[in-house]
Amino acid sequence: MDGITKVTKKGVVMHACPLVRHGLMHFLSTQLPEITFQVAESFSAMGRIPGLVEADLVVSDVRDDEKDAIEGGNWLLWLQSIRNDKPMVVITDLLSDEQMAKLCKQPLISLLALQTPEAQLREQINRVLSGDLVISPTLYMSSTTASVDLELEPLTDAEQRVLKLMYQGYSIVQIAEQLCRSAKTVSTHKYHLMRKLRARNEVELFARIEVIH
Repeated sequence: MDGITKVTKKGVVMHACPLVRHGLMHFLSTQLPEITFQVAESFSAMGRIPGLVEADLVVSDVRDDEKDAIEGGNWLLWLQSIRNDKPMVVITDLLSDEQMAKLCKQPLISLLALQTPEAQLREQINRVLSGDLVISPTLYMSSTTASVDLELEPLTDAEQRVLKLMYQGYSIVQIAEQLCRSAKTVSTHKYHLMRKLRARNEVELFARIEVIH
């Protein structure tokens, strides 16, 4: 024995639908073999998992058979507030503007769409584990937003290209590679996008995408 102990990371997956739960478990176990996942069919069952607070990754929907999306979202917010800077991924197809705003205020909660293609979901999960905060644009493109001032400053062609790639889920570095520009240049375009569309974060930025269509 060389005296080195392999550390196994722990993950928790909660989804009320057995088929979705099984699919998520298979996907996550395949993509993240270094993490041992436990499954739960409800928030109540997840709350009974030993060591939940210390889990390296929690993946959950915002609803189960007992709690609706609002109550479930509030439960997840409480859980994340005591989890000691560990990431949480909410994978769902049901979020209101109010729920999204609340979840986005809590550090280390990423919001991913349930119908995300596998390759893109894999990339998003890897970004989460690398410390990024990831928000799927498809979750809020269909949601209603406050009225937007139509006198917004127009976007340049370069800014529109960057916005389109951001909407597709690409990171700043990936956009820079695709456009053959530096990451600093792409970040500058993003800064101007936020300013011109009067967005405080990426949620608001994508919610205002209809302005340029």
